[in-house]
Amino acid sequence: MPLILLIFICSFIILPGIAQNKTSLDSLNERFERTAGREKLETLLELSKEYWNIDPVEGIKLAKHALGTAQTLESEEEIVKAMYYLGTAYYIDNQLDNSLDYLLQAHQFAQTHNYDTNTANISRQLAIVYFESGKLDRMYTYTIQALDIYNSGKDELGIARCQNLLGLYYKGVNEYEKAIEYFESSLNLGKKIEKTSLVGSILNDVGSMYAEMGDTIKAIQIYNEAVPYHKSNGRNFKSGTFELTLADLYVQNGKLQKASLHLKQGFDIASDLNSKRLLRDYYRILADYEIKKNNKSNALIAYQKLQAYVDSVSLGQLNNKIEELDSRHAISISNQENQRLRDKNQTQELKITQQYIVGLLIFIVLLIAIFILTIRYRNNLKDNELLYLKNSLVNQHQEELIDAMKRIKISEDKLRLANDTKDKMFSLIAHDLRGAIGNISNGLRMYLGEEDLNLSEEDKEEFLQALFHSSDSAYELLENLLFWAKNQALTLTANKQMVDASSIINSNIGLLGDLAKIKSINLFTSINPNVEVFVDWNMINTVLRNLISNAIKFTNKDGSVEIKSEIGQYFVKISVIDNGIGMLPEQIENIYDGKTTDGTAAEKGTGLGLTLCRDFLIKNHGKMLVTSKVDHGSTFAFIIPRRPMNDEKYSELVEKEPLTFLVNN
Repeated sequence: MPLILLIFICSFIILPGIAQNKTSLDSLNERFERTAGREKLETLLELSKEYWNIDPVEGIKLAKHALGTAQTLESEEEIVKAMYYLGTAYYIDNQLDNSLDYLLQAHQFAQTHNYDTNTANISRQLAIVYFESGKLDRMYTYTIQALDIYNSGKDELGIARCQNLLGLYYKGVNEYEKAIEYFESSLNLGKKIEKTSLVGSILNDVGSMYAEMGDTIKAIQIYNEAVPYHKSNGRNFKSGTFELTLADLYVQNGKLQKASLHLKQGFDIASDLNSKRLLRDYYRILADYEIKKNNKSNALIAYQKLQAYVDSVSLGQLNNKIEELDSRHAISISNQENQRLRDKNQTQELKITQQYIVGLLIFIVLLIAIFILTIRYRNNLKDNELLYLKNSLVNQHQEELIDAMKRIKISEDKLRLANDTKDKMFSLIAHDLRGAIGNISNGLRMYLGEEDLNLSEEDKEEFLQALFHSSDSAYELLENLLFWAKNQALTLTANKQMVDASSIINSNIGLLGDLAKIKSINLFTSINPNVEVFVDWNMINTVLRNLISNAIKFTNKDGSVEIKSEIGQYFVKISVIDNGIGMLPEQIENIYDGKTTDGTAAEKGTGLGLTLCRDFLIKNHGKMLVTSKVDHGSTFAFIIPRRPMNDEKYSELVEKEPLTFLVNN
């Protein structure tokens, strides 16, 4: 009985929205029947927009009709609007490839004719489609373009929608703090302008973010806050998405009775709209719901029905189609720009010709006037004018030449510095790599080719250890060279996530244990508590591997290398402590210059390891601390964050840690 009552109340709330939509559609259909020409076209466009969220297939049909009518009437702005409406309707019907095709055409047309408002709306819709397609970089570009236009026009609704899109973008790249900032700004602005549909949509996105972060309780609270906003806007695609998403969260949280209610409401809306996307999501969630209830047969039926609504275009095909559309759009823009430049050049050439003719006529008239006024001064005046023109041209040419030489000099200096840096690095690499591989090659040739080579077992072991050191040095050089090259090309970005710091330490102890045994070095961890950090596992693993490898390299036989971690309020500090040969103060100051030093067993360095460590730590909001004393050993320590933070937050929190965490760049 309570369930029936709740359904009745929800229906009572939704009915006014349905009645309002029906009244609006009846009014538009009546106006469509009694109008003609441009007014009929505008009515068609309004009808298409009304059907977006209640019957996207009908919306597509009406938008196509409007596009044909606009082309017949040669109404350029309505052509842009019809293509925009058609692309939007295709998006709502989950036909992303067709949506992009029309939206890109509309965007190019709008930019060509300087339709700023249309350009902003189309750019915002393109950002939405690219977000759905997983193309976050293109989504960001179009969002910023739309936001700039909305800001210049002080369009608060457009600004709020773009801020919401930026929140989705930063959620997509896992920068949740920035995402929350943009969502809050968008939400406040949406409430200020009393746009209930936008507020409900933003709350959906915020709830989705908390669900993605694993905080389903918080997500459900956000979705419950969105209930009145969705109810006030009636039964449409957005309200269907809301009901199904809330049902999914209740399924994940084990609240199956509440999940059942929202599943039914979502299914009713999906059926009314005949939305393939909503029906697809409904059967996916229903399958999970039946599994939770241990109804495996019902779950199988739901899964089988789900297959009928799976997208006909695969992700790979969709990506290929998007790339094809982008390429075609870029070529079209390029051709259009080339044509514009050709037209501009022709206009300029015609203008120059006209100016030349006019100037020539003026000059002739002037000569005649001068000849009539006075023959005596004609030659002197002509010489003075020619001399003045010549000097002006010479001065102008000299200034232009000086500016050009300055620019060339700056470019040469930058190029020379870059080449010197790379030449220095490659000479170090070539020397170390040639030495390591040469040692391996010559050693193996002597070991295998000299029949009269008589070595004891101890000599053989030392000989093979030397070959192992050379091969390990070559491997370390090549691995660091690969990371260095990627980092120099700016293609290596940090993929940060929550990881166990102890797993990084244990992994490296297991990896480098054999290397330590060869030199009879005791490699151990003294303090290694389990604690999670927010970093790129591979980058920090590379940092620790380089530091441990260096410690073994510069520690004498029978020495020790200790790894320990300490937990602060905001950061974790990991230290590599050895009792090796140590360093002079000037060596510490120039530690990132790429200079190499042989190890205690003549191991070769790469010159790249510590530079990589510094760069990787910067990418992960970390810092390094180096202390050393000659003949007493060295300590290389670094800090890494325990939770996500931006640059501003990092600068603030690093100052709040205890003094033991104050480190040098």
